Amino acid sequence: MLNKKSSQNKEDEDQHAPDVSVIVVNWNLRDYLRRCLKSILLQSGNLAVETIVVDNASDDGSISMLEQEFFEVSRIINRENVGFARASNQGMEKAEGRYLFLLNNDAELLEGALSSLVDYMDTHPDVGVCGPRVVNSDGTLQVHSKGFYPTISRMAGQLFLPRNLRHPAGRSLGLYEFNDDRTIREFDWLSGCALLVRREAVVETGMFDTGIFMYCEDIDWCYRMKKKGWKVVNNPQVDVIHFGGQSMKLQEGAAVGSHAAALADFYARYHSRSATTVFRIVLSTGYVVQAIGWMLAAIVGKREGLDKLKRRFSHGRGRSVK
Repeated sequence: MLNKKSSQNKEDEDQHAPDVSVIVVNWNLRDYLRRCLKSILLQSGNLAVETIVVDNASDDGSISMLEQEFFEVSRIINRENVGFARASNQGMEKAEGRYLFLLNNDAELLEGALSSLVDYMDTHPDVGVCGPRVVNSDGTLQVHSKGFYPTISRMAGQLFLPRNLRHPAGRSLGLYEFNDDRTIREFDWLSGCALLVRREAVVETGMFDTGIFMYCEDIDWCYRMKKKGWKVVNNPQVDVIHFGGQSMKLQEGAAVGSHAAALADFYARYHSRSATTVFRIVLSTGYVVQAIGWMLAAIVGKREGLDKLKRRFSHGRGRSVK
């Protein structure tokens, strides 16, 4: 269970606890989940690893697959989709490991990733959160996997500056870091798609805010971790593949719009009403400008512009787990 250990029995408990508890939230991605779990088994190495799958009411045969092919994996079966944050918390509550590793169901561990992250955390006790270099299926950097808090200036840079102007002299003027020099460094936040977290940091900070159904729960969590004095570090010397947005493709609703709303909600939690009003104006204006650009692209026959318009203006609440 995720709680504080008394100094009297902490050492004995640590000797018997798993090194890592891997927590995977699943919703209707049976085949990706199978690949994810196989990668955990293959890449556990000398680590003592427990794997916990929290299923959000899948109806695609995920549960049967787990029972038949991964009987050693612990399972929490929800009767409804409770969202990524709440499901992750269920897994963390059950976890016994020294470290908790949140891994998306559409992600795969590559060779040495888990052991390298654990080794780094073992030798850097001030680091509360550590994440790998997250890559696409072709090995290229997944740029939305790490970045900076959504301030007014960064939101403006993200929405109004062309990509080639957002990164002068190696700096980022937007929300995300595009630099891929594989240097270990601190960030404001890392993506929850592959996130190793120290148990003590979770006990001190708390788990995900369950008021966040999806999007920005990882940004909020890292923010609270840093407020408690824990470092948030990206270790790009190890890779994890994230196929990205597979559950999102199954949802009804505007994923981009949901993400924008989540950014505004995060900002409002920690800033004044007047500052939040300015933030929302910048956000909405920026998206209007982008939509106009997509409309023009669609008019001249560019499929990308039409696809983005459809995503932005579709209706309904998203049900993705991540």
